[in-house]
Amino acid sequence: MLSALRRLGARAPCGPRAPLVLSARGRKTRHDPPAKSKIGRVNMPPAVDPAEFFVLMERYQHYRQTVRALRMEFGSEVRRKAHEARAGVLAERKAMEEAAEHRELMAWNQAENRRLHELRIARLRQEAREQEQRQAEEQARKAEEARTWAQLKEREVLQLQEEAKNFITRENLEARVEAALDSPKSYNWAITREGLVVKPQRRGS
Repeated sequence: MLSALRRLGARAPCGPRAPLVLSARGRKTRHDPPAKSKIGRVNMPPAVDPAEFFVLMERYQHYRQTVRALRMEFGSEVRRKAHEARAGVLAERKAMEEAAEHRELMAWNQAENRRLHELRIARLRQEAREQEQRQAEEQARKAEEARTWAQLKEREVLQLQEEAKNFITRENLEARVEAALDSPKSYNWAITREGLVVKPQRRGS
């Protein structure tokens, strides 16, 4: 190579300059024919250990599952953030509407509680009046029963006093015996099937 450079440098300067060509190594293109020494050569892949191949396939499958899970997680997080960014105004509006609805419902609940409280107070007052009326009626009934019972006992006492006038005592015992002997009474009679009393006929009548 150095000799070729010297020869190029020894030419006369008046002549045309020859192009500088250097030899360089490189790979063949796909259109170049194979070397003569490699014609008919068949490339055999290296032998693979079945156990090692099984372990590698399991690890590769695990790696693919992990990467897929990470991609899905990151994708869901990105979508969630995008949805939150888009729905932020809607969520705020919905929260305001829910707060307004809650205030309206609380106001309605308080009004309903006041109405029911007033109804309950009115009902309790009505029940108290009815209870007082029932107690007054019960007292009046008991007073009437007591008065009726007193009148009944008074009549019984008067009747007993009236009957006591005909009682037989030690003082009128002899007079009552003489009166009974002077006016004898016979209780020997019969009663027919129709309920009529048949007294015995006296002799000579």
